[in-house]
Amino acid sequence: MTPGRILTTVAAACTALGASAQAAEKFEKPRSFPSNLIPGISAAGQNYTIASPVTSDGFMRIYRVKTPYGDFEVIGDALMRARQFELAALRELDQVTYSEAFNKALAEAGLSPIRFAGQLLVNPLGTVGNTLSGIGSLFGQIGSSAHNAGKVQGDPIADLTGASRRKRELAVKLGVDPYTDFPPLQDKLTQLSQAAATGGLLVSGALMAIPGVGGLIVSNASTSANLTNMARDSTPAQLLDIGRQKLAAMGVDAKLTEVFLTNRNYTPLDAAIIVTSLEAIPVAGRDVFISRAASVGRRDAAFFMRRQAELLAEYQEKTGVITGFVPLGGFPFTLTRSGVMGFLPLDALSWTENTGRAMRDITDSMKRLGRAGKAELRITGQATPLAKQQLKALGWTVVDSARI
Repeated sequence: MTPGRILTTVAAACTALGASAQAAEKFEKPRSFPSNLIPGISAAGQNYTIASPVTSDGFMRIYRVKTPYGDFEVIGDALMRARQFELAALRELDQVTYSEAFNKALAEAGLSPIRFAGQLLVNPLGTVGNTLSGIGSLFGQIGSSAHNAGKVQGDPIADLTGASRRKRELAVKLGVDPYTDFPPLQDKLTQLSQAAATGGLLVSGALMAIPGVGGLIVSNASTSANLTNMARDSTPAQLLDIGRQKLAAMGVDAKLTEVFLTNRNYTPLDAAIIVTSLEAIPVAGRDVFISRAASVGRRDAAFFMRRQAELLAEYQEKTGVITGFVPLGGFPFTLTRSGVMGFLPLDALSWTENTGRAMRDITDSMKRLGRAGKAELRITGQATPLAKQQLKALGWTVVDSARI
């Protein structure tokens, strides 16, 4: 299920318009785009090439990326930009692993490159069954790990050897998620952190600065430093505990909180970013957002929810107009001083049957709730003329290429 399907699945459960009205409505095919003409996306880099044309599903662009590590599908401009940073980081890490110092560190640590082939420290389906205690300075980390066993990504043993800490430090320096779901980068981070922790490899000094990276790649500058510190200094289990405390303070039900925080489609950092973003929007109904976020079943949909949370937090910081959250068609929209607003990280909005079905359901939900005032849909990408026309007929004002 792509992020676009987040909208269409909730629409499918509701009554469609009459057959005659449906037949009269105009639809269009999702657009395709030359890979070298997409704003903010480089069609090729030193270790990747994006296949052209780039297709879309009526909501999001769908990238096919060729790399020396294999071919990958990436859904959405935001996730593609994240992959570009990750590929740049991977290029730098490759230089270290080709070095004599790296091989020497592996030997001193009693490790071998073969042992690492295809091995990931973060296994989304793995659990840790051991109970660890009595480790002095690591008491807080072990305490969190013990009562979160099986719920978090990570390895308490790696915490004790220092490899997990080194991995987080390395990832933050490179501006990437320590728990990235991108296998080549996750594998490389694991190799180098193990060699640094147990073999004495000095990694940080060997890395070149990646242009544009001064910390974690997060949207909201006001929360960037705090999230950078959390990503570097907190274990996944500790992030889970922090998330619980903050969501409880927002009034989110404890069971819903657990479902969200243990949804493996989010990395621990994704979940922390969503929670921190919602914390920056002190209004009623934030459980509406968490409820939808908890239900996603794919990685790209989870990243979509993270981006929406970031956008809303930054928008609220700049405008202060959000007064609450409301579910429309099963999807979180915001109440503002002038009406209802949806701020969605959509790339390429076309008026397909799926789009029409979703937006009619959202509009019907708004009417049933008696929400009066302006209905505004802000998207980060572009909407076709037909999509704007049809949305206007439904009562929506469309702001595309929306910037904070």
